[in-house]
Amino acid sequence: MKNKLIFAILSAAVLLCASCRREQSPAFSFENYEQEFDSKQPFSVRMSYIRMVNADKSPILKAIEESNKREFFDVTGDMPRTMKKTFDMAAARFREANNCDDDRLSQGDYQLIVTSDVDVYDRTLSYVIEGYQYTGGAHGMSWTKALNYSLDTGERLSLSDFFTEEQAAKLPAALVKLLCMQQGLGDTNTERLAELGYYPDDIKPTENFTASATGITFLYDPYQIGVYAVGKTAIEFPYAMMDELLK
Repeated sequence: MKNKLIFAILSAAVLLCASCRREQSPAFSFENYEQEFDSKQPFSVRMSYIRMVNADKSPILKAIEESNKREFFDVTGDMPRTMKKTFDMAAARFREANNCDDDRLSQGDYQLIVTSDVDVYDRTLSYVIEGYQYTGGAHGMSWTKALNYSLDTGERLSLSDFFTEEQAAKLPAALVKLLCMQQGLGDTNTERLAELGYYPDDIKPTENFTASATGITFLYDPYQIGVYAVGKTAIEFPYAMMDELLK
């Protein structure tokens, strides 16, 4: 009887732990916003925010969700109470920052587009925010921001959580080699890379990265490691090549 009681208690504990762990497995849904504004300088706003629908089930998920929302909407103070008000706030801020009520400043409509993506690998969550805005001129500007979290602690992760100091020191050369390979240049060919519009000396590791099942992907905005025509660049560092590239 005693053994049966102990077994029942252990079984209940295992089920409880499993339940707690399930609470820390995030579930997602899209919150979309699309609006055109007929101000003196017309503009449109399109946003797609990936929300963690079970954030209230766990303090860890709630902390990650709040961080994602603040980064997506670039908010440091109090957050609006509803998603609709949050989207409206972002649109109003864009409107004011670009003086859309003053006069027509461009023959083309202004644009603000912000989208998001998410990937969960093992106990790591990578949340990627991609933005684009056009406020006149020859072309608009785009940007990417990647946030990485531990699903066990809710803390933001950095490169030091994935690479040792010794490995990090070898990353610049490895990234140049990987980009050459991506461009079909074979072994390291910085001269040809420069001809394509890249700045080989500026290709360095960045905290703007994501972690997936296959590797670490470093993300670069236009002008960061190349001319505007190069656009946004992603350099994937496969786990399978880590020993080879960082030896």
